[in-house]
Amino acid sequence: MAGSFGNPQAPASLTEQFDTLYSTTWQLMREEAVDNIYNATPLWYWLSARKRIRRETGGRWIGIQLLWAKNTTVKTLGPGGTVDITPGESTTTAQFNWKWLAGSVVRLFSEDHTNAGPQAIMRKVQVDLKNLELALIDKLESMGFGDGTGNGALDFDGLGNIVSGTAGLVVGGIDSGLNPWWDNFRRPYVTANGIRKEMTTVYNSVSIGNDHPTLALTTQAIQELYEDSLTTVLRVLDNRFGDVGFEALAFKGTSLVYSPSAPVQQVRFLNERYIELVVERTAEFVMTDWKPIPNQLDRVAQNVLQGNLVTSNRRMHGVLTGVS
Repeated sequence: MAGSFGNPQAPASLTEQFDTLYSTTWQLMREEAVDNIYNATPLWYWLSARKRIRRETGGRWIGIQLLWAKNTTVKTLGPGGTVDITPGESTTTAQFNWKWLAGSVVRLFSEDHTNAGPQAIMRKVQVDLKNLELALIDKLESMGFGDGTGNGALDFDGLGNIVSGTAGLVVGGIDSGLNPWWDNFRRPYVTANGIRKEMTTVYNSVSIGNDHPTLALTTQAIQELYEDSLTTVLRVLDNRFGDVGFEALAFKGTSLVYSPSAPVQQVRFLNERYIELVVERTAEFVMTDWKPIPNQLDRVAQNVLQGNLVTSNRRMHGVLTGVS
């Protein structure tokens, strides 16, 4: 009769307890962790705050529709006049590859058993996951200013190629050397003009009507150079960034803010309408299952982000180079 009630389940092993605790703890802290990651640096905070993080599902690559020529059929006409119906090629597609960012949490069998008490286990879980979160922040920050060629071109595309100081780059599969409409504006700094005049020239050059840059990213030295050029009356802090701890100054319609990762002697002007982080919604900082490491007693899990930084109009961004 005893067998009719089924076999009693064996108590969960310490390994299973650790597996479950890591997974559930990450799920509990994931929303806060992702906020921390996106808010840790001015570029990613700006994209998040301006709702420039777009989530998609699947696809072999990220396709961005581009308008590269105007519709030429528009004209005035009189009674009985005709409207031009000649088809014209005015759109194309930029193809940005999906990129993957991942980091591991490794659990040593010996440490699992050394930290077997409830409080010790929880402290170890929290420290391991926080350490991974900080490592993801560091890598995203450096890639944000990179050119996508790091680690054998496996790094995310960054401002180093989207808003480049070099002409003729291939971005999103399109050669800007052959297609000048797909190039950002760049200007070498003229010292005699001063920082405000030079920044104004770049700002105006990438503005059309009421379509202006909304973020200027630079180094601490250049931000201080700009601040020194202002009178006390003109100095205006931008509280949108100040609320999260970044020192930002207002410049026309932009927030001028510095980043430790920004390249020296450069100021980049970005227009939020034409740049975004695209992520695969099922792979946005998700944690994999725990896996045994072959021929070891230890276990490992990864945290993964699938996405890329993309633009739909490079000519609406600009860079001032050689600022001394």
